[in-house]
Amino acid sequence: MKIKNHTDEIALSIPSADRYIYLLDRVVSYVAGEMKFDEETREQVNLAVIEAGTNAMRHGNGNDPKKTAEFRFIIERDKLVVLVKDSGSGFDPEDIEDPLSPDNFMKPCGRGIFLMRALMDEVEYNVIADNGTEVRLVKYRNSQES
Repeated sequence: MKIKNHTDEIALSIPSADRYIYLLDRVVSYVAGEMKFDEETREQVNLAVIEAGTNAMRHGNGNDPKKTAEFRFIIERDKLVVLVKDSGSGFDPEDIEDPLSPDNFMKPCGRGIFLMRALMDEVEYNVIADNGTEVRLVKYRNSQES
């Protein structure tokens, strides 16, 4: 796929079960490669999208394989936009405790949102009334890459 001046889009729907994360990993790796991101950026995008997908499957959809996590990869010349949607009850990301706080350091969860924000250029949450949460992740291409 050659990225021209137009936008390309890939949609993916995955049952909410951990065993399908490898599919997401493969698609993210492919898309990041097509964007010609350097290796470090590819790894950042991969980790952030897998965190968002895992959160959608586990927390949003409660690991219910009858529910799907929906992914849209919008490939533009200057950026990659990834939309991740679950069908849970929604949440407020500001209610998540700071994973860097000493009180939370040893807790097994709570780092995903922190990682997404650290690894991506933009992270936005949109709670869809009684129909889940959509996370919008954006990574810009370096203007020197073409």
